[in-house]
Amino acid sequence: MVSQANATKGSAEGIRYIMDDKGQAVELDRNMISGETPTEILAEFREIQSLKPSITKNTYSIYFSPDNVQREFTKDQLQELGREHLKELGLEKNQYLMTLHTSTGKPHIHFQVNRIGFDGQAHNDSNISKKAQESAEKLAKERGLLTAKDIRKMHKEKTKELRKEIHQAYNQSKSKATSFEEFARSMHNRGYNVELTKQRSGKIQGFRIVDRQSSQSFKASEIGKEVRYGKLEMSISENIQQKIKKEKEAQIELKPKRDRSPGLSRYNLKYYGTSK
Repeated sequence: MVSQANATKGSAEGIRYIMDDKGQAVELDRNMISGETPTEILAEFREIQSLKPSITKNTYSIYFSPDNVQREFTKDQLQELGREHLKELGLEKNQYLMTLHTSTGKPHIHFQVNRIGFDGQAHNDSNISKKAQESAEKLAKERGLLTAKDIRKMHKEKTKELRKEIHQAYNQSKSKATSFEEFARSMHNRGYNVELTKQRSGKIQGFRIVDRQSSQSFKASEIGKEVRYGKLEMSISENIQQKIKKEKEAQIELKPKRDRSPGLSRYNLKYYGTSK
């Protein structure tokens, strides 16, 4: 089981998203809200949030995905899991809307939860994403299901040989590349796509490598501890310097050498001149 959670400002759009799922969303549960539209539900949230106007990130957006590979869950079981998840987080008494999404083929639950309680107190959002994952791990273990750690471990073992092949291709491609484009082209020729990842500001954060044959996608760090965008840049810079150095050496070798044999000068003309 996997869960993610973060505090947001809350919006009708966020509520609309969990109520939609391409028209396939199913409402599993709600607490202390009666509105039927995103705007009406948001208005009910805002009424309670007005008790603590200093808190701007006053809504939790939570994603919860049970393991539907080992076991299929009924809607009632998913509702129960969702309620237990909120209880583990200490949010079961707050306003919330819980819906089920199935359009991706992997059933998962979305929550919009009011961070402000009816007593006007704000729920502590410190490490909320970590707490959400810990709750998912606990619920999985109680039911004898795979945890996120188990899934990552299995994936790591299953892709061990493939990651070795990619690591080899990475080293070969970066050894002579004098630009990121040249590196990416070399990797593409070896069967791998390189995709840059960026922060919201547009700054490059790193890159992923996709094996085209299997469609497996890996973060750079999954290929090797030393596989980093910064280190790749350093390698490319060193390759450029080496290329410049070799070009200069080649130019020196091609340049004609000066003839340093002794010639006529004003000091020896009297020995070779014509006497009167």
